[in-house]
Amino acid sequence: MTLYGVDISNWQAGISISEIAAEGFSWIEAKVSEGDYLQDPTWPEFLASAQAIDLPIIGYHYAIADCAPAAQVRTWLANNGGPNAMIDFESDSGDIDDFWALVRAFDDVGVNVTLTYLPQWYWERIGSPDLSQVPGLVASAYPGGSGYARDIYAAAGGDSGEGWTPYGNAQPLIWQFSDQASIVGMKLDANAFRGDIEDLIALIGGDMTPQQAQQLQDIWDQLRGPNGQGWPQLGHNGEGRNLTPVDALAGLITTVNDLMAEVRTLKGAIKP
Repeated sequence: MTLYGVDISNWQAGISISEIAAEGFSWIEAKVSEGDYLQDPTWPEFLASAQAIDLPIIGYHYAIADCAPAAQVRTWLANNGGPNAMIDFESDSGDIDDFWALVRAFDDVGVNVTLTYLPQWYWERIGSPDLSQVPGLVASAYPGGSGYARDIYAAAGGDSGEGWTPYGNAQPLIWQFSDQASIVGMKLDANAFRGDIEDLIALIGGDMTPQQAQQLQDIWDQLRGPNGQGWPQLGHNGEGRNLTPVDALAGLITTVNDLMAEVRTLKGAIKP
């Protein structure tokens, strides 16, 4: 079984997610952020629209080597990218060490990188490193042509096409086979996945319902503050950062213990 998905960003602002689904597409990859300087303004609407119709969606972050990994992750969090991420690693993204540094930065804040767009041409440019441990390799190979995604895919060899050829000791799990597919009246990037919808959902980390995903986000916000930046109303630590509820509770316990110690001292100083 082969499923088809689309890749969208602010270049497709206003596109109807429900119409994409009605044309038979099974999932969405949508841009969340880039480097440490761009929060894609279309992501919140795309996310809400996909969740409203239970269409699997995963956000992606375009990696920029000149930006610190932690700062890039903060940009993702600031746009509510969610608990699962796809890394777009190509021009200006750096080498494989930069890639793994970014993965670790996502891991540090509890975001799971489930997909990696690292096309073969860029893999060769950065020295053909080992990709065997890269999560969810997404390849690209455009055979040419335009029209409906299914027709382009079939003409490119379908499930035996060049986009499925392994490289870097890794097997592509998704193939971006066109940037000219006719979808809801636009020319879009189209992707193929060999498997059923349950396999796809497991791959992208979307095994939660939209309601569960929102509940998880709510728990994260309550524990870590909006975008993981703490709550200003709870005060600040010695570095000037907002406190989380756990930080504030720990501080309160310390204060109470100090007060109790002072009370015991005062009681001891009072003679009967």
